[in-house]
Amino acid sequence: MNIFFLTETESGCYKWRTAIPAKYLQRRGHSVQILSNELRGYEAPDVLVISRAHFMEGYKIVEWCKANSIRVVFDTDDALDLVPRESLYYKALQPRIPLYEFLLEEADAVTTTTETLASHLRKRNSNVIVIPNCVDPEEWKPQPREGAIRVGWSGGTDHFTDLAMPLDAIREVQKKRPFTFVIQGICKEPTLEAFYDRHIRQYGTAFATTPYGKSMKWALTKLAGIRYEFHPAVEAAEHPQTVCGLKLDVGIAPLLDNNFNRNKSCVKFYEYAMSGAVTLASHVLPYSAEVPTTAKNTRDWWQQKLEWILGADRESMNRNEREWVMAHRNIESNVALWESALTGNAAVAAVEETSHEAA
Repeated sequence: MNIFFLTETESGCYKWRTAIPAKYLQRRGHSVQILSNELRGYEAPDVLVISRAHFMEGYKIVEWCKANSIRVVFDTDDALDLVPRESLYYKALQPRIPLYEFLLEEADAVTTTTETLASHLRKRNSNVIVIPNCVDPEEWKPQPREGAIRVGWSGGTDHFTDLAMPLDAIREVQKKRPFTFVIQGICKEPTLEAFYDRHIRQYGTAFATTPYGKSMKWALTKLAGIRYEFHPAVEAAEHPQTVCGLKLDVGIAPLLDNNFNRNKSCVKFYEYAMSGAVTLASHVLPYSAEVPTTAKNTRDWWQQKLEWILGADRESMNRNEREWVMAHRNIESNVALWESALTGNAAVAAVEETSHEAA
């Protein structure tokens, strides 16, 4: 089968939804090409996978595919129509919503990450197939833990509000039981303060009053009383080895409970498990369906669960979490789901919705 992925190539979404499945589809004998612009100069594919809604030429591309009997699969790992107004990306995303809805409605099949998101997308297309985000085991090599306990968070630019939520609890626990708090990601500047200052220089003091500026300032204020180290964001290809290099004992995954977040997947859980860390996550979807240890989104709950996990047998916990990820979120086995969805095979295997008993 000749497969084209039409996508941008710089994000974590690209890594999880294109690069990883493409690698293993090639190993199964398929011809796979990843394109980040229009389709001129290429032999027509058997199937075209369009990622999200990056290319306004998507209207014409779908028309060309239909005229040439090429199967169109639209892949999305977020409910783009539910992105909250506070998001850094909300304004830029609005012109692309009509294209997003068009691709949903016109695709021969839609692939996505969770049954929750699939249920939302089925309002526009009845043929939505769940293919969970999956780790590539070859990329993850945990490193030995040594010295002080390390508790950390790894994430993207748009998560200041999520990150800020457990910081009061982290400050209180750090007073009782010393540990190093680690933040990785968000920006490529050497510090979060430098990232904030760049926005002030670029957009003026009015930036501080925007929803994103307020969330950034809120997080920085809460961090002021916490001992932490910061590691900048890296390219997607370097991310697995970077997370492993953090040598986290506990990885936190705080998440506000809103319509957009409930349609996300548990990528942080998969990454932490594969890097050797135990996950402590918010007790909201998607984490409440898969992560063993969760906390309600209050300071008292986060403080209680963090204190408990610091005294627990984390080596055994991580072993169990890693085994679950390897059994259920491993591309080596789940690439068959991609293959079935792209070929249009009616015998697509249903994804087992396996959940842990929350601690």
